[in-house]
Amino acid sequence: MLNPVGVVLLLCLCLVAAELKDASVSRESPRQCYSCAGINCQRSTRQNATVTCSDLLDVCVTAYDGFMVSERGCLLELSLASQAKCKAGHEQCQLCNGQLCNNLGRIDFQCIQCDGSEDSSCNVAGTSLTPSQCAAPTASNSYCYVKVEGANLQRGCALSVKQQQNCLGDSECSLCLPQNAGKSRACNDYNLNSKSGAAQAHQLFVPLVGFVSLLALRALQ
Repeated sequence: MLNPVGVVLLLCLCLVAAELKDASVSRESPRQCYSCAGINCQRSTRQNATVTCSDLLDVCVTAYDGFMVSERGCLLELSLASQAKCKAGHEQCQLCNGQLCNNLGRIDFQCIQCDGSEDSSCNVAGTSLTPSQCAAPTASNSYCYVKVEGANLQRGCALSVKQQQNCLGDSECSLCLPQNAGKSRACNDYNLNSKSGAAQAHQLFVPLVGFVSLLALRALQ
């Protein structure tokens, strides 16, 4: 019978073996990556499109324009512009060597992701909450959010335009930009204590969005 230390070591070996299996490639099992380009990267119907890399030594890539996903696929089959970002080690290129591993946002698109109904620490503001990398967004902008749900708070990544608009229209939901975290570990580490604070931000933000939209329409006329 294995002692506790032996059991732990066995579990660790199993986990490592599983990770190596996920990252392994062979002629019988070439690497597959999520694939999109341009506007298709923002279409929800194209999020599960994949491509099989023709070169067994190729890797999966997500390229970004700002925080927006601009291209995904096999490195050697990407556009020259995206390949140049990757070769330069640019933050707007993320490489990975697993199967279908290129489904994340930029490495610095990180938000606290938790539900206060499952983890009470989610209801408390502060740096004890650890952010994690968000999934690849379909929106052109990347936001974190804090939302009041009953007596609890939810924190996470606002990845789609619909999700962002729903939060914007909810007086008990607040959006923030991950790059504005400042000295905090994540921008959404604050609390929403009442409707009034979120509603005030909402009242300030909605007219601004309307004004910008009006200017855009006039420019097109």
